[in-house]
Order: sequence, then structure tokens, then C-alpha cells
Amino acid sequence: MLSVFTLLLLPITIADLNQRIIPNIYLKLLGCFMAFSFIMKGFPSSTLVFTVGIFSMFLLLLNVGMGDIKLLIILILTFELDLIGYLVLVLAVAAVHIVISSARKRAIPRSIPMAPAIILGFITYMASR
Repeated sequence: MLSVFTLLLLPITIADLNQRIIPNIYLKLLGCFMAFSFIMKGFPSSTLVFTVGIFSMFLLLLNVGMGDIKLLIILILTFELDLIGYLVLVLAVAAVHIVISSARKRAIPRSIPMAPAIILGFITYMASR
């Protein structure tokens, strides 16, 4: 089941790298997967839902894209990820992306596509779980 979910993440990465936008159609597919997961496993704890809601508002204040926020919400709630541990991995992958982009272009990028960092962090987190 996890491998099918991971395959759904590949087009999101490609779209975000090419256009810097995560199309809603992919997020709707992941949302259907999330709904199926809720039916099978039950809903996540109210504490996790509240924490993710507060964290999402914080990301909005930081001007993170809505597609990235929706992707994070779907991943965290579907797999009930440890918020702090997962976000540390995402930030580490994003930092590596920034360093590589800076070295290649000889300038610090103003923005980066976050979906690859979110997805690589997710794969790494799930592999170490």
C-alpha cells in the first residue's frame, strides 16, 4: 500500500520541479487515499489534527505555497507522522537542495520547490520507521 502511495508522489515532484506548482488533481488523489486510510485505520488523534492545523497557519505566515501545505497535511495525517522528526528531515533535505542549487548557479535561490524535499523526507522517514 505504501509503494502505491509513493508512486503517486512521483508526478507531484516532477510538476513542482518544472512549474513550481502542485496541481490539485494529484492532491485530490492523495486525499482519496487518505480517506481510504481513515476508513481502514480510523481517524488520527485530535491532538495531532490540532497541531497540524496550528502548524499550517504558521506555514501560511511564512509564505509557503498552499500545495506544499496541503501535501504536508495529507502525509502527516495519513501516516500519523511525528511532526518534529519529520519536519527536521524535510528541512535537512531542503537545506541540501539549497546548497546544491547555490553551488551550481553561484547564487542563493530566492525560492525552491518544496515538494521534492517533502517527499524525500517522507521516504527517508518511512524507511527509518
